[in-house]
Amino acid sequence: MSDQKNNNLGSFIAGVIIGAALTYLFGTESGQKLKDEFLKDVAKLLEKMGEGLEESQEQLEGASEKIKEETQEVKEKLEEGAQQLEEKISDVVQEVPQHIEEIQKKGRRFFFRRHRAES
Repeated sequence: MSDQKNNNLGSFIAGVIIGAALTYLFGTESGQKLKDEFLKDVAKLLEKMGEGLEESQEQLEGASEKIKEETQEVKEKLEEGAQQLEEKISDVVQEVPQHIEEIQKKGRRFFFRRHRAES
């Protein structure tokens, strides 16, 4: 229960302080001047942020174009590599029957050669 009272008291004090600050800003001449200066500063800050966002957007677009170009280059290199690999595989596949035939001949010679009678 005391936590709730402290919380309510803190909210009340914050409300009083905010209300007093707003009354000062809107009710007095010096407060009006301070408010106008603050709004000018905020406007300048927002303008700078907008310029920064535009620059960031331009840089992002440039980076996007560069990524597209590099992606295309990588794609072309992959296609070239795939063609070379396909050619090598084709060559190996054509050689396989010859190797099998040679292995079969050696096997036939080994198993079916005439053994000399041992004396």
